[in-house]
Amino acid sequence: MERVRSRQPHRYILKMLAQQILKTLKYFDLQNHPLTLLEIHKYLLADKGNQATLSEILTILETDLKDQVQTSNGFYYLPGRAEISEQRLKNNLFATKRLKRTKKYLSKIKYIPFIAGLALGGSEAITNSREGSDIDIFVLTKPNRIWLARLFLSAFFQIFGVRRHGRKTANRFCLNHYIEQGKRLNREQHIYSAVEYTSLIPYYGAEEIYQFLEANLFWIKEYLAQPQLVKYTTPKASKIKEFLEWALNNRLGDLLEKISGKLQTKKIHLQDSIVLEKDELAFHPGNKGRQVMSKFNP
Repeated sequence: MERVRSRQPHRYILKMLAQQILKTLKYFDLQNHPLTLLEIHKYLLADKGNQATLSEILTILETDLKDQVQTSNGFYYLPGRAEISEQRLKNNLFATKRLKRTKKYLSKIKYIPFIAGLALGGSEAITNSREGSDIDIFVLTKPNRIWLARLFLSAFFQIFGVRRHGRKTANRFCLNHYIEQGKRLNREQHIYSAVEYTSLIPYYGAEEIYQFLEANLFWIKEYLAQPQLVKYTTPKASKIKEFLEWALNNRLGDLLEKISGKLQTKKIHLQDSIVLEKDELAFHPGNKGRQVMSKFNP
């Protein structure tokens, strides 16, 4: 009798875990994104604090969910959705080529002043970008220099002719999110954002980005059962960057920041999902995150 009692809680937990896994696959299915076993483990949606090992997840996929989940090419997905597995294999080829382009340009960020950290984000970071996809960039800026950081960074990509602009999107860099170093986010807290932030791949300021993620784990854990933060190694700031930041760490820099903010604000067409705050700039017209979440019914 005692054995039955001890097994019931364990069996209940496994049943709950099966529902978590299925819910996770359903969420990513909305984005035509099949998952590997490692990705199911990484992005497992939170549910009453339940966590799981890779072994437990694999066991459940092969037993409790064997009739509700299919697999091929190393990906897991919902029944009748084998085409997204094939498509992701093709997408990986585009993503690989785009990563080479990303490394070529982002290796030079160490020269740009007032950038505290810079990371690859979006579909490229989770290796599910398509042939015509752009390259989403997430930027941490030094305190009180967010507009100057955007000015210098935009100029850099504009000079090389690789900044997303108008209809020119494929393989171009989309500079759509700037956050001041040390900020704790208080908006757009949902599954989509939690996945986006934990998927970031730093190319500069890895330690600063890690600290940013740590500071925001308090809400990310509400949506992901076991968010995994990876410590990357990225190049150090160049002497040129350090000098420019030192030279403008004064009233002149404050004035240029103010002027830069006013000039850039005039060129921005305000609309839904565009944020212009002193410590955050976000440009997400249409807001894909909200679109996905509106379709998701856990």
